[in-house]
Amino acid sequence: MVESSIGSRPKINFIKLTSEELSSKIALLVSNHDRVIFWKTSPRYFEGVAHHFQVQGRILLTLDKTDIFIRVPGETICLNFILNDIDYFLRGKVLEQVEDSSQITIELQEECFRVEKRSRERLLTYPVYDVYAYLKFHKASSGNVIFFNKGEQKTRDFFSEIDNIQKNKIAAMSSDLNPGDEEDVVGFRVEDISSTGLSFFANVKEKEMVLDSLSQEKFSLVLNFETQVFNLEEAVVVYKMNYINAQFSGIPMFKVGINFKHSSSLKRKIEDISGITLDLVNYQKEFEEFIKNE
Repeated sequence: MVESSIGSRPKINFIKLTSEELSSKIALLVSNHDRVIFWKTSPRYFEGVAHHFQVQGRILLTLDKTDIFIRVPGETICLNFILNDIDYFLRGKVLEQVEDSSQITIELQEECFRVEKRSRERLLTYPVYDVYAYLKFHKASSGNVIFFNKGEQKTRDFFSEIDNIQKNKIAAMSSDLNPGDEEDVVGFRVEDISSTGLSFFANVKEKEMVLDSLSQEKFSLVLNFETQVFNLEEAVVVYKMNYINAQFSGIPMFKVGINFKHSSSLKRKIEDISGITLDLVNYQKEFEEFIKNE
């Protein structure tokens, strides 16, 4: 275990993975087609989608849908990805860029680190606070506004139609919740939240009909936090984990994590209502500083 402590900021533990752990994480990353952030020098970051990997002595990782920015072959960059709400950091050498297809192939270094976070970053909202996340999606069939009501999860289907009064209340929160002809609105009870992310539970239908279609794109969502409304931008789905718990009475569920652009107003709301100060840490910058000493 290696510890990084910079100035007066909260301490962060960068914990080294074994080569077997790294291989399994990269395989899962590619299988999920998850997002990877990469950079030469912060604060300018780029991103791509994990597309393919192969093992040739070291692991070669190919990212797709990237912003091509490396101009010197063999240049070393830093990478960051998230699996199951855990941050991983490593470095790699750029081997190839294919500008026509926006692909970049990176030879990963053997040293990969996961982050053990010591700072308080998230507030558990359920069941103490009423926090709901709403978003629009392209509907496959007509007619429903979908609402995840955790309090009634044992007595009715998760996918249910809401009456017009409730639909109007939802639409009145924000103009972003006025669906077009080919759109509908979905709502989820939030389990935990920070100024840059949240999580909630979804059932199989909600995952397949709504969340799977959002996995490869950025979107906006509207948050209703104890009657205060926040419009959150640049949201991305970062994980969808199978979840088994007695509280769902055997119903297959997924825990879903979403990240979004930092909201200062949401941070103030969380701190005001909970009395907890949220520590925001730039982990990419911390990793840069940490790796200099390696």
